[in-house]
Amino acid sequence: MRPAGPLFHGFAVVSVSAWLLLAAGWLLLRGRLPARPLLLVGRAMLRRRHRAVLADLQPELGRCFVARVGAGVPSDADIGSRLVVLEDGVPLPHAHAAHDDIRRLGGGRYSHWGDNVYFATRDDSDPRTNGRRYTVEER
Repeated sequence: MRPAGPLFHGFAVVSVSAWLLLAAGWLLLRGRLPARPLLLVGRAMLRRRHRAVLADLQPELGRCFVARVGAGVPSDADIGSRLVVLEDGVPLPHAHAAHDDIRRLGGGRYSHWGDNVYFATRDDSDPRTNGRRYTVEER
């Protein structure tokens, strides 16, 4: 007879999770597992989601503009960005674009790298004068 039921499955999940945590702790203590990626993931999970208006927009090269989003928001340079750039509340269509593509092709491409967002508007206009509002939101 095979064990079944929600109580058994719950016990199995808790047991396996405890074993994995114990193994990860042992590997961390022995220096066989780098601590930085785990700390970044843990900090990202416990942090409030970031929302802000993009201000002080600076032209970069070609169709690309740059705005600071602040430190502490995980970017593609760290563990991966969950930041979305919104143009009048509508997400720009091309996330995680290469910076050269943003500069050359524009068309709503953007990238969150370090403390900055590199982006181009949908119609490649100047976001400082086109009358639209640009915000970022972590999803």
